[in-house]
Amino acid sequence: MPLRFVHCSDIHLLELAGNTPQRFFNKRLTGGVNLLLNRSRKYSGSMFQGIVAAAQAHGAERLVITGDLTNLALQSEFEHVQRALEAVPMPVTVIPGNHDAYTRGSVRSRRFEHYMSAFMEGEREPDTDYPFVQRLGDVALIGLSTAIPSLPLYAVGRVGDEQLARLGRFLAKLGAEGLARVVLIHHPVVRGVAKPRHDLLDLDAFGRVIAEHGAELILHGHEHRRIEGALPGPGGVAVPVHGVGSGTYLSQKPGRHGAYVLYTVRPGRVTRTYHRWDGRDFVADEPDGPVLAGTGSH
Repeated sequence: MPLRFVHCSDIHLLELAGNTPQRFFNKRLTGGVNLLLNRSRKYSGSMFQGIVAAAQAHGAERLVITGDLTNLALQSEFEHVQRALEAVPMPVTVIPGNHDAYTRGSVRSRRFEHYMSAFMEGEREPDTDYPFVQRLGDVALIGLSTAIPSLPLYAVGRVGDEQLARLGRFLAKLGAEGLARVVLIHHPVVRGVAKPRHDLLDLDAFGRVIAEHGAELILHGHEHRRIEGALPGPGGVAVPVHGVGSGTYLSQKPGRHGAYVLYTVRPGRVTRTYHRWDGRDFVADEPDGPVLAGTGSH
């Protein structure tokens, strides 16, 4: 059976109530200044509710969010996000982004995994969090984490050797079963598309896993803009890579609109329609037609 789902990313739902000034005496100091001067004016949490309503109207079976659900990885933000996702009238799948691992303390306390566990249920190797696999009919969603704390003004990510090894084993197993494999990752995986200091640090190692085992589709966020690309799979055939703009960004700049994407995925065939924010509502671009998994062509 095909899977019909909506993909969005970088929703940055904000809730600062109850936080004392001491919570900002770390990397959050620069992030908080950016929040006050920039992000809080250019992003609207209400747009996420618009995406949820649109997903319902499309008859989507699932909502997929590829990271940066919060801004500063504060407990108040995670509680707010948890309530928002619990109210979504369909299953939700999430993975973390760099903002969800904003400080070392938030990572040590496993704050993302604590609050988001209900939205990351699935198959795992023993005693690990990532990757996790959700088998949904003839489709498998494979959730990765690239979320690591980084220095101020940096937003880098890393998969890590052990997680990459587990990813390879899952891709091989799911491919042998004939499932359409959709890899969910926060950072872009195509060279040259990330801004300086926004890179995936082990991008080449990730590419080698895909080159060996393949996948039918790779989805990411992070750069807050629409990104189209591909990675070589087995035999050099291309694996489509799609990046989506932030789901709550008010921008009207071409390619940087607030956005979500509607996908229908089945083995051998992926179709999608990109929806962008026009200042009043999300409007559909012309349907792309089929994305031919294993070729990367349209």
